Amino acid sequence: MAGGRVLKICVLCAVLSSALAQEIRVNTTEGVVEGVRAPDGNYFAFYDIPYAGPTSGENRFKAPTPPPVRTQVFQAINRNTICAQPTSRGLVGTEDCLTLSVFTQNFTTPKPVLVWLNAEEYTNTPTSTMSYRRLVEEGLVFVTINFRVSVFGFLCLGVPDAPGNAGLRDIIQGLKWVQANIANFGGQPGNVMLIGHGSGAALVDLITMSPQAENLVHKAITLSGSALAHTAVAYDPVGYAELFGASLSYTDNSREKLAKLIQTTRTDLLVGALNSFKFTNSTPLFAPCIENVNLNPNDTILADAPINLLRSGKYLQIPYISAYTTREGTLRAPQAVQDKWLEEMQANFTNFLPVDIRPGSNLTTVASSIRRFYFSESPIDMATIEDYLEYHGDTLVLVPIVRAARERGNTSSQSVRLLEFAHRGTFNSDWPFHQIPLSGARHGAFLNYLFDFDLRPGDDTARVALVRRISRFAYTGDPNSPDAPQWNAITSETVHYNYIEGNSLLNVSVVYTEGSKMNPHAIRMNFWNDTYTRYYVPPPAFSSSNVVSFSIVLLFCTFISML
Repeated sequence: MAGGRVLKICVLCAVLSSALAQEIRVNTTEGVVEGVRAPDGNYFAFYDIPYAGPTSGENRFKAPTPPPVRTQVFQAINRNTICAQPTSRGLVGTEDCLTLSVFTQNFTTPKPVLVWLNAEEYTNTPTSTMSYRRLVEEGLVFVTINFRVSVFGFLCLGVPDAPGNAGLRDIIQGLKWVQANIANFGGQPGNVMLIGHGSGAALVDLITMSPQAENLVHKAITLSGSALAHTAVAYDPVGYAELFGASLSYTDNSREKLAKLIQTTRTDLLVGALNSFKFTNSTPLFAPCIENVNLNPNDTILADAPINLLRSGKYLQIPYISAYTTREGTLRAPQAVQDKWLEEMQANFTNFLPVDIRPGSNLTTVASSIRRFYFSESPIDMATIEDYLEYHGDTLVLVPIVRAARERGNTSSQSVRLLEFAHRGTFNSDWPFHQIPLSGARHGAFLNYLFDFDLRPGDDTARVALVRRISRFAYTGDPNSPDAPQWNAITSETVHYNYIEGNSLLNVSVVYTEGSKMNPHAIRMNFWNDTYTRYYVPPPAFSSSNVVSFSIVLLFCTFISML
């Protein structure tokens, strides 16, 4: 009888111990936060910790404010905050969204910190089903930052109510919070690595070009994105904002009044107007901008065009890796299948030129040259879909990444490395566009291998190699190790790059190759280097007048009147 009672007590103690082990508390500058054991592994998660104050109302487009101090324990146990953003279903998320999440395995041994920026074309931050287990198990502290996107994050009018780059300022504020608090989560505040994908990668690039990020970021990795992409920085932020204002019945000629109108318009109405626009040259309606430096001289995030900052060396001198996949053009596969871009490109190729090609009398000549290079004399249709994908992959990702890496390599005191990822693996099994043959690694492949999307046992070799390279880089600033092929840094004479290749059959990896090469895609890069030498125009410095004429803006977009 007594033995039975002892057994029950032991079981009860074990249950209580297990329950307690699911929660853990950490002190922060704003108060105590309580986290929870992650559902997918042996590590802890602290979800949606506020790192700034409210951003609604009069604060809609302004710089973030410090977070309020709390007297109660903050329950950081649910992941449910999304920043307000447009979707095909309408408004998703909330304006008061400046939170971050921290994932860590232990709190005693100081570890490098990875800060992840997730974004898709500055318009939305996908709700996350990502698993951070692999990176945390490599001995890293992982942080994700929510920041304002679309019009909420990147309306740029150069006036006090809408100075521009609110989303970038959010990220800087989040990094300051990391500096002040991450040691209590087992992280090293002096070893923070920024990493992002797509537009998130462009944001990483831009943060490294801001003096506001000094001592906040110590390494950087950009995946499938670059600040030199023609979509990365706004070419006509005022003109696009006026076009957007017209959809809200704005007819005045005052940037201050336009800022006030957009600031006071309901979020659902803003999203409805946002969904009315379609740009064929891939230019986002709202993007980071070169700021009006006279507005806040000591708080400017981006004071010059990225190409000028790279060439002058006026950026964070930190170890840097940039990476791309071999089929980045799959980013525009939906437009080919669903939005008739093949037919539209065939009818008017000029409308699909990158916006960083200098407008003028030579525009038609340049368009003909680029079209012949990719499509020869063939029509643009499903028979030339591979050329279509290559064109969009080159202009959106490959060319700007390689150009930026070369420019950075020429002026950086730290190592700059380049990676080409061609390992198809098995994750492509979910490719939704069966009418488009797929070879190589598509846009987004990195996410599968870093965050365990749709992986099979045959993908382990590529996953382990990629994760360990990133971990090694986070710890030492050098991704090389004795058990892996040498990965050379770019020099002033040679663009070295590492490559990962391979395919799979029946979920078993049959080929895996990793090694070093030089001068990626030389023929295509030489073509674009020559084209940009003659016709490239960087994003202009801020001006109160429209940089690009209203008629040119209309040329590159289709405005669908709201019903």
